[in-house]
Amino acid sequence: MGLDHMNRTRNRPELGWDWGHTWSTVEVNRQPVSTLLSHVFSGYRFTLPKLQLQRGTVYLGAASRLRRLVKELLLPHGQKTNFKVAVIGGSISWGQFTSKRGETDWFSTFTRWMISAFPRANITGRNGCTPGVPTPYMIMCLELSLEPDVDLVVMEYTLNDGLDPALFGNRVVTDMERLVRRVLALPGRPAVVLLQVPSFGMANYRGGHPKNSKNPPDAYAHFYETSEDAQVAISQYYDVPYLSLRTALYRLAAHKAAPGFLWEDVFVDHHPGDHGHKVMADLMVHLLQRTAVGLLIEPYGAPDAEAAAEALPEPMYEGNIAPNSTMCLVGDAFRSHLLSAHGFEWLNEGSAAKPKPGYVATQPGARLRLRVDTDRSATGSPPRERVALYLHHLRSYEHMGTAALRCVSGCNCSEVRVDAHISERVSQVYLAKLEVSQSAACELEVEVLPDSRSGEHKFKVSGLVVAERAGGHSEAMERISGDNKAFGLRQHNGDDEQMVIVKGGQPGKAGGARRRDFRRHARHRRRISRRRHGT
Repeated sequence: MGLDHMNRTRNRPELGWDWGHTWSTVEVNRQPVSTLLSHVFSGYRFTLPKLQLQRGTVYLGAASRLRRLVKELLLPHGQKTNFKVAVIGGSISWGQFTSKRGETDWFSTFTRWMISAFPRANITGRNGCTPGVPTPYMIMCLELSLEPDVDLVVMEYTLNDGLDPALFGNRVVTDMERLVRRVLALPGRPAVVLLQVPSFGMANYRGGHPKNSKNPPDAYAHFYETSEDAQVAISQYYDVPYLSLRTALYRLAAHKAAPGFLWEDVFVDHHPGDHGHKVMADLMVHLLQRTAVGLLIEPYGAPDAEAAAEALPEPMYEGNIAPNSTMCLVGDAFRSHLLSAHGFEWLNEGSAAKPKPGYVATQPGARLRLRVDTDRSATGSPPRERVALYLHHLRSYEHMGTAALRCVSGCNCSEVRVDAHISERVSQVYLAKLEVSQSAACELEVEVLPDSRSGEHKFKVSGLVVAERAGGHSEAMERISGDNKAFGLRQHNGDDEQMVIVKGGQPGKAGGARRRDFRRHARHRRRISRRRHGT
């Protein structure tokens, strides 16, 4: 990002405001709200005007799970003193085009506020975003970005999921419904918030406008050209709050041309800069402040608890469920599917800080057997349709050999041969696709062959992905990588870290990626990927 973009979209502290004495004149049981919620309302300065905060809170609903969480954060008791918050999404929430990822991105700002607002709670924030991927990928690989006992999950996929103009049977909506269901069903029964961002071209001016006078003009999208309005049905059906950056900014940027809130003040391109991220943090902070005040006026009671504990309803779209088995298998999850290893050894070829584990063989004839579930009947897939299975394996310019991948029991597939030797002087994780028949116990074999262009026979297998649905290939996997291509998701192949902010406790593992310990009064650190990702 150039210095001009960084300066143009910088934070605008001159626009900041706080609640001042607003809540000191409002009392509950003869006590000022400003006293009852002193930490919640002190210390945070908003950038987005009050009216736009309200506009950007598009759907609140009963918010039973969120009310339960805020109640527990305010008054931690018993064994519930540790809380985990997370975000999943694309490159926007990952922090692309912020000046200091891990400091000026919205999730880091929001998590720091939570740590100060709820001082009795130990709060861990994890950025589980993966740049450039759509919702269907996260449906498959959720476990790599979220921990099962997470308490709050914010989801941001509007831009990456693209558009579908259909009102009914909308592809974006059906995909998002499955992801929402997977998250809501986690053991921690988390609160979920949908944070929607403008679609491609919306943070721009119409063709012919002085700021869009090119021929042909840059992309422009109308207010209604987005999938987020169709996704309101998900919020209403599952009682999931919904915040909209589009709705929060549109009146200021498009109607009033308000200084400091012009599109170019907030967005680098379709990615917000620091100023835009501060606005996103404002929306989240306001949501939790509003929830806290609501608890004083209407205390959490039995109806809330009953609603928060309810089982998921049947899918809004009939049959629209995701498999309940893990589909992305790496690390210990991958090892749990091992049947036998002859000549293969589980090795970490990275470091403790940046592990790169996998099954490694160096001699021809070595065999590795795995058993996986490829049955997709629960998702409505026809039984005769094949399921795409993608094997993670290492390719490098030295030492590497060739292997055969085949089905040996319980299922069938055509054998695939993989030459792991490449001429480019890099070592990268690649995917090899098998199209396998459906089976609850599909046994696969990897055999190292005597053929070798390098003169050596190393072969390393580090994980696999089973497609969510049958059909011969996974659209999500093909979009981000695909058969015989490098697997470029650095956050999910061990090449990059997922940012974690911690108050209290000790740093540990986060979904296979190393945690960073950002203690409450510590200097915040960051690690930026060595290459920029697309959205």
